[in-house]
Amino acid sequence: MKRKILAVVLAAAMVLPMATHVCAEESAEKTVITFWNGFTGSDKETLEALVNEYNETNDKNIEVEMTIMPWDSLYQKLATVLPVGEGPDILAMATERIGTYAEPGAFVPIDDVYEAGIVDESVIPETLRENLKYDGTYYGVPMNFATLLLYYNKTIFEEAGLDPEAPPTTWEELEQYAQQIVDNTDKYGFDMAVKDTTPMWCIMLWGNGGDIIKDGKAVFNSPENVETITRWAENIRDKKFGPEVLTGGEIDKLFESQKLGMYFCGPWATNGFTDAGIDYGVAQAPAGPQEQITQANGVGMYLTSSSKQKEAVYDFFGWWNSKDTQVKWSLGTGFPPARTDIADDERLAENLYIAEFAKSANESKMYLQQLTNFAEVDTQAIVPAFEKILLENADVQETLDEANAVIESLIQ
Repeated sequence: MKRKILAVVLAAAMVLPMATHVCAEESAEKTVITFWNGFTGSDKETLEALVNEYNETNDKNIEVEMTIMPWDSLYQKLATVLPVGEGPDILAMATERIGTYAEPGAFVPIDDVYEAGIVDESVIPETLRENLKYDGTYYGVPMNFATLLLYYNKTIFEEAGLDPEAPPTTWEELEQYAQQIVDNTDKYGFDMAVKDTTPMWCIMLWGNGGDIIKDGKAVFNSPENVETITRWAENIRDKKFGPEVLTGGEIDKLFESQKLGMYFCGPWATNGFTDAGIDYGVAQAPAGPQEQITQANGVGMYLTSSSKQKEAVYDFFGWWNSKDTQVKWSLGTGFPPARTDIADDERLAENLYIAEFAKSANESKMYLQQLTNFAEVDTQAIVPAFEKILLENADVQETLDEANAVIESLIQ
């Protein structure tokens, strides 16, 4: 009997090192991919929870190590690491920046992620789908998608004698409502931010048939744009609909403090305004003389040329764009899903705003796409033109002519 017990103990002693060795091998087989992004706002908690879920549930022993930093810090850091091949495996950022990195080869073309069916391109909102490409080639998959709607304060509407359940649907009604708020309350009626913001003025330009760049040519000084900017500059500057020049943060604060009746914003603001106890609604952008359209913006995920983990990155891309993950992301953040085939998913009914933001997915446009220097076009030409017109009452045609020449020189 003693011999049998001794034999078992010896056998166990021989197996233990082997088992330890197997565990070490299994640990060594883990594939780690790094992921950088700038989701530092209220969406950060949801993103972290979803990445943790992926790490715990994927069956390929893949671990995503995520680093979140402010967007401006991220872009500054990329300027030093990407040129020397030290970037992350996955990078998330706004689609308008694709050209800046795809052109010099910092991003890898990923047509095959769609060809293999890992991500279904047919369900991506059209405006987002086309702007995940550069020069006709896919470089990104959807990370995030949003449209801008008209936020309106129902309490201010009631104070001004307006129906809080009937937001404006046309430019004429928007002007009428804003004037009524200004005349009957101590609040501002309607405003649009000019700088350091998700673009708002472009909604008006597009609504009147204008644009900034068309078919590779600068058209900022078109007759349509002169008409549009003259009209809305007079409304804001002369009729005192709102402060002349605001940043995105300033106009958010103005609405949050209940001093502004209406403005354009995206779904990221809903949770904050709800938590602040504001009685507000959201509606589609009022129709302009030519069409009803809004601004959309998207964040893509990109495989960097420094990555050696393509297969693992593609697995995460596919998981992120699955129906279940998109529903969870939408519910956690208020963003509409980046898939057009789940807008009616009953789970999304938990958030009353998601469906409204999703409605305009295919009736939207993105700002300054397919450039390698979109930031320079915006900050060196467009923003200064609006500041000059709104703050100095400069001649609109002359100012747009000057800005158009700058844009033309930058895009050439």
